[in-house]
Amino acid sequence: MQAALAAAACVGLPPCAAQPPLSDTALLAATCATCHGPGGRPPAGGASIPALRGQHAARLLRRLQALQEHRDPSATVMPQLLQGLDEAQLRALAQWFSRPGPR
Repeated sequence: MQAALAAAACVGLPPCAAQPPLSDTALLAATCATCHGPGGRPPAGGASIPALRGQHAARLLRRLQALQEHRDPSATVMPQLLQGLDEAQLRALAQWFSRPGPR
């Protein structure tokens, strides 16, 4: 079952290594709510903070990698927040937010 979940978490992304357990991904994603809103949707009036929920997984992964590698001069805190995450965690977050979620 765990292998099936790990394989399913890679759908839409380039080949990947084992994904973190879904419970770990849920905890990682919950930390994003502070700025990006519950479920990855920023509150009204948060136009400068992008919505994460429903974006294509590969696009989210590229964006997370660029932020982690300090390739966006306009980024503020995201490069620092992403420094402690590994590639599997970035992939898991991209996949997590690419799925439709609660409204």
